[in-house]
Amino acid sequence: MDEYVSALAVEAAIYQKQKIETIYLGGGTPTMLASAQLIKLFAVIKENFCYSTNCEITVEANPENLDLEKAKALFDLGINRISLGVQTLDNDRLRYLGRAHDSFKALSAFNDLRRAGFKNINVDLMYSFPEQTSADIELDVKTVLGLGSEHVSIYTLTVEENSKFFVQKIKEQDNHAQGDQYAMVTSLLDEAGMRQYEVSNFSRPGFESRHNINYWTNGNYIGLGMSSHGHCDGRRSWNVSRLSDYLKKIAAGESPEEGHESLTPQARLRESLIFGLRMNVGIVVSEIEEQAHCQMSDELKLQIVDLVGQDLLQQQGQRLQTTARGRLVLDAIAVKLI
Repeated sequence: MDEYVSALAVEAAIYQKQKIETIYLGGGTPTMLASAQLIKLFAVIKENFCYSTNCEITVEANPENLDLEKAKALFDLGINRISLGVQTLDNDRLRYLGRAHDSFKALSAFNDLRRAGFKNINVDLMYSFPEQTSADIELDVKTVLGLGSEHVSIYTLTVEENSKFFVQKIKEQDNHAQGDQYAMVTSLLDEAGMRQYEVSNFSRPGFESRHNINYWTNGNYIGLGMSSHGHCDGRRSWNVSRLSDYLKKIAAGESPEEGHESLTPQARLRESLIFGLRMNVGIVVSEIEEQAHCQMSDELKLQIVDLVGQDLLQQQGQRLQTTARGRLVLDAIAVKLI
């Protein structure tokens, strides 16, 4: 871990005090770092970047790596937003996921964050487990809501190829069941004052994730560390994914970048459209055309007209949004528009 933090310092040094609006320390396990290592890491960030006023600084945390001492260390570093990987408060399902925490640890971790001073906490919630009933989901959602977080992100259980669930031949719930469950979860969150602003994200007013909104509006961002991705005006890049390769390249004075691609103006416009439709506010056509430096093609306009006719999209002047029905099949809309 010490070697990795030192390597990150080398990579960060090329940015020469570039101004940044948000910071996101992700990967799920940053809180595995000891407090001293976290202090060193944020010293690296402060040395190489210039924070904007009210910079949003998020760190992902798992309950098993968090206690009051670690929470206070994070708060003292100026971190102002935590994303806590609770997933579920059902102990049987936590064991099913192979998570190292139980519901008691999740609750105590959340309380430690509050005691440390955090006033902006996201909670990750997973649903649609095999054989999970509507009553099970409702209980889990209401228990999570009882924490009183400012933000909730929701995910369905996804069985990836070659994962342990794939090997065990675990079957995901069918699309209709997942659609019904999604509608129920979003309704429960709405009733509790958590407003949906993106297909999987809900917050109390003013607590939307600025960092993630930048992704969904196809903004620019810098990626540091192994497997990280960056984007700058249509050029996407990504770093090597193996720790050993990353450390070797940094030690040799080489860029850890593994590859990159430059999007054509039309491809960039289509991506801005697809990403933007994830948000409830949608997109303004003229704005994404200006960002991509091109006009929407006639083919794309016809595809949009077709989706509006199917009640999957709605258009009011220049603003285009997904309907409630459209959010249920957003992946299919993306495939059509790409």
